[in-house]
Amino acid sequence: MRVKQLSPLEKRRIFLVLFTIILLFIGIVGKLFWIQIAATESYSSHDINLLKNSVIQRQKALVLDSGRGEILDRDLKPLTGKMIKSLIVFPINSKTQVDSQQVNQLVRILQTTKERWLDFSSHLKEPQVWSTIQDGKATALSAAQESQIRMLNLPNVKVAEMEDRYPTGMTARQLIGFIGQNPDRVMSIYGADLEKGKLAITSKIGGAGLEKTFDLWLRGVGETSISYFTDAGKRPLAGLDARMIAPDNSFYPVKLVTTLDGGIQQQIEALMDQMQIRDGAVVVQDAVQGDIVAMASRPNYEPTQVDLASNNWSNYALKATAPGSIFKTVVAAAALDEGVVNPKETFNCEGALGKYGFTCWLRGGHGPLTLEQGFAQSCNIVFAKVMQRLTAAKLESYAHKLGVLNEVGWTGKTDTKQILHQLDAEESGQLFGAHTPHDDEGVLMQTAIGQRDVMLTPLQASNMIVTLLHDGKGYSPRVVKEIRYQTDRVMETFSPKVLESEDGRVSAATSRTLLNWMKEVVTEGTGQGLKGAKWQLAGKSGTAQIQNGKQEKVNQWFIGYGPAASPQYAVSVVVKNLNPSESNKSIPLFKGVMNILASGSSGR
Repeated sequence: MRVKQLSPLEKRRIFLVLFTIILLFIGIVGKLFWIQIAATESYSSHDINLLKNSVIQRQKALVLDSGRGEILDRDLKPLTGKMIKSLIVFPINSKTQVDSQQVNQLVRILQTTKERWLDFSSHLKEPQVWSTIQDGKATALSAAQESQIRMLNLPNVKVAEMEDRYPTGMTARQLIGFIGQNPDRVMSIYGADLEKGKLAITSKIGGAGLEKTFDLWLRGVGETSISYFTDAGKRPLAGLDARMIAPDNSFYPVKLVTTLDGGIQQQIEALMDQMQIRDGAVVVQDAVQGDIVAMASRPNYEPTQVDLASNNWSNYALKATAPGSIFKTVVAAAALDEGVVNPKETFNCEGALGKYGFTCWLRGGHGPLTLEQGFAQSCNIVFAKVMQRLTAAKLESYAHKLGVLNEVGWTGKTDTKQILHQLDAEESGQLFGAHTPHDDEGVLMQTAIGQRDVMLTPLQASNMIVTLLHDGKGYSPRVVKEIRYQTDRVMETFSPKVLESEDGRVSAATSRTLLNWMKEVVTEGTGQGLKGAKWQLAGKSGTAQIQNGKQEKVNQWFIGYGPAASPQYAVSVVVKNLNPSESNKSIPLFKGVMNILASGSSGR
């Protein structure tokens, strides 16, 4: 059989194929050499440490501290929890010997049962913190428990400090807010940090409240975790078992120092719960410059288990709602400053106006009243007749002057030149609806008594009192006064700001007149339920009829100040969505809040 001779061209092709295969083989060998020996600590342009990552594959870690900044009250007491001693339990190979007697001792120390402990520890796939309650929060250990557990020297447990950011009993939850995952927001706001690897798409960021508005500062520079290293058989590596990994930076996390009084906040929330306030808010402001001392909202919620659909996490102190007769303060200010009413002039209330179906809350009528008396008795007929002498434009102007139409919370530039709104999701007030005819007399009369389309927030209401206490000069209320480094060196300061309006200010004379009339509300008018309080008080009541679905409900308000002789605080309270037949809760709530403030002031 004759063997065919290869042509020179065919021989050349075979040579090239073999040469290419040899080059590929050399390339693969070289790549393996580079990965396994030459570049184990700096692989690729991203400087990936392969040695480190090979260990991480067998590393079990648990975050102990998010590295997030603290939120403190004005006395530097923590509002967002504290560090607690907790028991970290690691998953290890079941063949690793754990003395049964040691387990029994541990069970006694933890004050649990052996069944509960074995059920918890034997099914772990990742490190977990020991918890005796269903929500999974770490159980705080006493110093004695810590000492006894350390002496046992068990291979699968370790006592460590852990952050309890949202502890049971935490107050000011709606104001402080919560953190959570929000990939879309991470990409839109922190895209640069995402590219640099400073945070992941799944990183938790501020979702509401101060946690959201101050997220840029609170995020910190890294978390603290405890890691447990095992070999391929999940056996602890000698000398490399449990290790703490934390950022090396003495300046972080920062401290957010608020204007809140934690003790007063706690007492007010306890009072609201005691009174079974289902839906409402309380705002307390310092009369000196309008700083927020307390801000409470109900219903409450759990920051670690947020149901976004429920709105329980929403801060109702910053949400606009129908004000009812507290809005008569704005009408009275306009009437006095514009001089449309003679102080001695009387208006006759017969219980009904005789048109538009407009009536007074007192069915039989009040009889002849001056504007001053009409304010004390909250007479609808008096204010309807006064409104006939004002225009929609004038009323709107005075609403602006008293700060009940715009957002009033502290807003300004920070040292980083960013515009900061301290209060998250604060709403504006409203005078007229989008399609409401402003020149309709019936509409104006309903508007004058805080009905129809009128809306304002509890913060705007209390801040209106602060404005009157300063002869018409308003303040933009702060809730955060400074940010400090961990070393207590001040990073940012937020100075008090005057709230300016293009419409100017209510006159000092009118401001003082209205404050005096508020005293009469308590001594002779609708606020007589405040008699007997620890301080002599002054203010204005309000009840707004609202429609909640097909049901008729009411909002009950009281706004005012105390003590009447030398004001220290401005307060607004609203109890929302009550049945019209329910007894008044706003006046007892206001009285209780003021009594808390009176007790707190005497103790300072």
